[in-house]
Amino acid sequence: MCAPARAAAALVALALLFVPIAGTEAQQPRRGGILRYAMELEPPTYDPHATTTTAAAFTMHHVLEPLFTLNSRLEPTPMLAERYTASPDRRTFTIHIRKGVPFHHGRDLTSEDVVASLMRWGRMGVRARSLFANVESLTAPDPHTVIFRLKDPYGLLATDLAWWTQPALIYPKEVVDEAGLSPVKRFIGTGPYRFVEYIPDRHLRLERFDKYAARTEPPDGMSGRRVANLDAIIFAPIPDAAVRIATLQRNEVQFAEAIPADDYERLRRVEGVVAIRDALPSWLAFVLNKRVGPFTNVKMRQAFAAALDSENILRATYGHPEFLRLNPGLVPREHYLWNDAGKEVYNQRSVERARQLLTEAGYRGEPIRWLVTAGAFWSDNPATAAKPMLERAGFTIDLQMMDWPTVVARRGRPEMWEVFVTTFTTVPDPTFLLTLSPAYAGWYESTEMQAYITLMRRHADPKVRADLWQRAQALFWKELPSVKIGDGYVMHLHRPELKGFLRMPTVYFWNTWLEPGR
Repeated sequence: MCAPARAAAALVALALLFVPIAGTEAQQPRRGGILRYAMELEPPTYDPHATTTTAAAFTMHHVLEPLFTLNSRLEPTPMLAERYTASPDRRTFTIHIRKGVPFHHGRDLTSEDVVASLMRWGRMGVRARSLFANVESLTAPDPHTVIFRLKDPYGLLATDLAWWTQPALIYPKEVVDEAGLSPVKRFIGTGPYRFVEYIPDRHLRLERFDKYAARTEPPDGMSGRRVANLDAIIFAPIPDAAVRIATLQRNEVQFAEAIPADDYERLRRVEGVVAIRDALPSWLAFVLNKRVGPFTNVKMRQAFAAALDSENILRATYGHPEFLRLNPGLVPREHYLWNDAGKEVYNQRSVERARQLLTEAGYRGEPIRWLVTAGAFWSDNPATAAKPMLERAGFTIDLQMMDWPTVVARRGRPEMWEVFVTTFTTVPDPTFLLTLSPAYAGWYESTEMQAYITLMRRHADPKVRADLWQRAQALFWKELPSVKIGDGYVMHLHRPELKGFLRMPTVYFWNTWLEPGR
């Protein structure tokens, strides 16, 4: 790895990031068995290039692989790449690709597959479009080499290619050519599991790929050796949390995601259930439409923020105090770039200030259409809690309940909404935050913010980057492209028979196994 990129990424010191489940370290993995996973929501597509939904990313990381992935310190490390070098001016990156890596349909990976996949990702991905605006050329001089030439110096290329949200996963060139910019229909990759069957609203089934070409390095976070011990993994959407809990207790599934934390004290004492908390928080956000409608006026956005009681919203959302944290910073407190710039705007709980700003904005009570994912605690609960706070200040709030795919579809159409709820996962670098991108729903088009981001991407000196980020975060709280409510941790459940699972920012099941039930 080149020194500038490693220097920038290595400073992300996040404690207790990947912690093995107690008691699994000395056990020998067991081959065989089917893991059934209860999903909260099914993504609108399983093509990670075509959606920012995390469900597509974490499921398809089993099937498709990137050139780089993240280790336990959130450093980019090679996966399909063998190694890479960077020119001294950080404008030319030469990536050497591993040889003898088969796709699931039999053909070996080549640089043509990499170029085709990355060019498609660069046109479709929210962050990828920002990266590719700086790409002068991407070429394949031989079957196992690709070369990026950039317009301007950049120190985070490997991190971009490694990040797991809307990831730069590699398909065969023929699959890319077939799909174009439409969602992929044939999911063929190089990963430890192969795509076998998808029945909408029922399940996605993956099975072990016996010809998988694993890396030889010891596992470290998402990097290193990946071993498919399980015969198959079945992901089944079960929107109701109570049903996810019940199916796990009956051992009909072995993992249940996104369980409301107010059940934590009860479930942690239930036999046959292991309750775990994500190692890193996501931050709960109310994203505002800045392209059309009332929130194009910054005073409206400021009034919206002023009316909110973040602590009460977090409690309504996450329930248990171990699963929430007030934090004005846009990265976790464990991150080396954390600061509290903008804290005077955060968690104001001021009806009077909100009313004053609404008057200055000339608001006349127009309905604020709020897209809410019905039944999802991270969406339904905070919107319901915030509604009376905003109404006391003078807003007219119209909560529109719908399923998650409908929210995703509607939020891409600015004429259809004013607010939606989402969560943003911890990122290895704050320049990766989706809400800062003008391409992300909400459309934060700020010349000043983009200038800060450009400078941060060019600099590797941590002191310079910290100063730039403090200024950028202060600007965020001034312009309010979205309102951060606070940090929240998601609770998941699994059966005690599941071994080797790591508490990570994402979920994966290579290097895990199932012991016989008790």
